[in-house]
Amino acid sequence: MKSGSLLRGTDRTRSYLHTAELLRQEIRKMDIDVSGRLPSERELAALLDISRPSLREALIALELQGEIDIRVGSGIYLRQTSAANGANDNRLDKAGNENIDAASPLRLGDSPREVNQLRGFLEGGIAAHAARFISPVQLRQLKKSLDAMRAALTKKHSVNTKAIIDADRSFHLTLATSTDNELLMQTLEDLFDQRYLPVAKTMHKHFDDHVAWQAAVEEHQDIYEAVAAKDPLQAQAAMQRHLARAHARLLAMIG
Repeated sequence: MKSGSLLRGTDRTRSYLHTAELLRQEIRKMDIDVSGRLPSERELAALLDISRPSLREALIALELQGEIDIRVGSGIYLRQTSAANGANDNRLDKAGNENIDAASPLRLGDSPREVNQLRGFLEGGIAAHAARFISPVQLRQLKKSLDAMRAALTKKHSVNTKAIIDADRSFHLTLATSTDNELLMQTLEDLFDQRYLPVAKTMHKHFDDHVAWQAAVEEHQDIYEAVAAKDPLQAQAAMQRHLARAHARLLAMIG
């Protein structure tokens, strides 16, 4: 039985933590020296018989535990073994800050892959609805949010991350206001708030850059144009393309 098959019989809640434990066990067997390079993502995914998105989340969890370093463009390196410190001990990162306790999964956040999938289910329909029912005031707010995203990209080699994240959030929530459904809007806000929890935040820190955000802005432009043209099918398709591509950008090769 391959290791990945064990996941199918376990509690799926935050399943990346189960994957992280399986990965931790495999790393112990490799007998890699501290600061040594681990096998590539592709090799680790094959070893555990899991997808790269699932592996990526497990790697982020181990990085938050201070067990590995992810160096984009270089690879994955062992910092310390869980056996040396105890799998549930709090650890210090390079800046001396306390890392997340493995026994406190609520503090880590939900799977970014699952959050993105849920957003795809919800926001495709939201965009289609907005194309039919968005008010002129809401459409102006949508354009304002899009302009704010572009403004955050004015410096060629840097991104005002907070400004662009806030504008991104405003864009998507403005579309949701067209439904006049408080429960749906609260659900979407909760999904966006996952962006600030450790797993998603760390993943974005590694893989968000000026190029990624530029692509995201152009995708938002496509959504805006479809909504403004009152074309539900194109609005839904543009939203689903955006969310699929946004998640793919978080899976750029580490090295």
